[in-house]
Amino acid sequence: MNANNFTNWDLIRYSTVLSFLIFFNYFLWSINSWEVIRFINFFLLLGTFIYFFVSKKFNNYWYLKIIVLILLLICLGTPTTAYDARTFFLFPGKILFYESNLYFRLDNYLSLINFDGHNFLDTVFSRPKLAATLSATFAQLLGFWNDIFPKSTNVIIIFSPIIFLISFFKDKVLILLWLFLMLFFSGKLFINGLMDGMLALYFVASVLIVHKISITKTEREKKLLYFLMFLLFAILSLFKHEGSIMILVILLSSIFIDFIYEKTINYKLVLTTVVSLCPIIFWRYIFLTSNSKMEFLSYGNPIGRFLDRITNTEDLFTILSFLVVNEKLIISLIIFIFFAFKYFKDNKKLIFFILANFLLYFSALIAAVLLSTHTVQYQLVASSTRIFIPLVLMLSYFSVFLINKNFKM
Repeated sequence: MNANNFTNWDLIRYSTVLSFLIFFNYFLWSINSWEVIRFINFFLLLGTFIYFFVSKKFNNYWYLKIIVLILLLICLGTPTTAYDARTFFLFPGKILFYESNLYFRLDNYLSLINFDGHNFLDTVFSRPKLAATLSATFAQLLGFWNDIFPKSTNVIIIFSPIIFLISFFKDKVLILLWLFLMLFFSGKLFINGLMDGMLALYFVASVLIVHKISITKTEREKKLLYFLMFLLFAILSLFKHEGSIMILVILLSSIFIDFIYEKTINYKLVLTTVVSLCPIIFWRYIFLTSNSKMEFLSYGNPIGRFLDRITNTEDLFTILSFLVVNEKLIISLIIFIFFAFKYFKDNKKLIFFILANFLLYFSALIAAVLLSTHTVQYQLVASSTRIFIPLVLMLSYFSVFLINKNFKM
């Protein structure tokens, strides 16, 4: 039997329900719904999460249950120390806990707090807040807030893409290999309160689902995948600014590959992408109408800054030096290149799709560094390890995926 034919649709349906309840929690916050409705949704989400651990249907995935429970325990047992986690995740969550208003701003303090030439609270307010809304719901349910237990909801958030990603592996060894690589490269990012681990998993899941849509023939299964794609894209865009860029990267890569191989464009994919971006577009509209500015627009001339740095050999050398010592990116790239060459003949379209996503998002990251309000050196010291994690996990996952596609038993 060829392992590439295997798909566990029970896992995909489970991931869809979990994703829907996560997204619906944000939707309830966005319409300022009654607190009791948010609580009911959270209980449904928690019940769905627990169902995986008690259902006989998923008994074969005992090792995943152990890993998730360990992550949850570590998350609950460690303080949040990372500056970005405390500032851009816990602080907004704390505001939501006390104010119960997604659009609340500390306007009375806007003229008092400044940060590197732009308003600090503008930076906090501009960030999408899906993860913070789930933490705030959990805290309101318990009736108090601290800087430890609210981030435990991040484990529930990452569970959905993990379930989806393993749903195409039948062999336990391959599932464990992927889980090992996932934890080896980014395990700390799942429990320290930062958004980068969640962002990376949803990015990989989004790349995979677009690929699966392109090869799925059954209409019923395709409809489920489109719905899950909408949820994954919507959630991805509501984590961080990078989420929207990732979605555009995936869309452009898909259009390019489809045009090369199929001589056509999947307009249903384009429409679903546009609809999934509506929540973040609405959030951007609220932000822009509040007379606030995006972070990189608040200090100096971004275009001039970009042009100065891209022609500055010292800045370019700094970027290159950080890339060379990024062992996670180098190792994952070597692994993917090895299996891409090994299985290139029968997987050209998939490999080119992954490479297109890699090159486009890699270019976007370099552009973001050059546009940063900080110096290139400072920006890379602060974030070079974690900003490349989405690419690291994508290369790692699809290396295992290529093994699975060509594995016969």
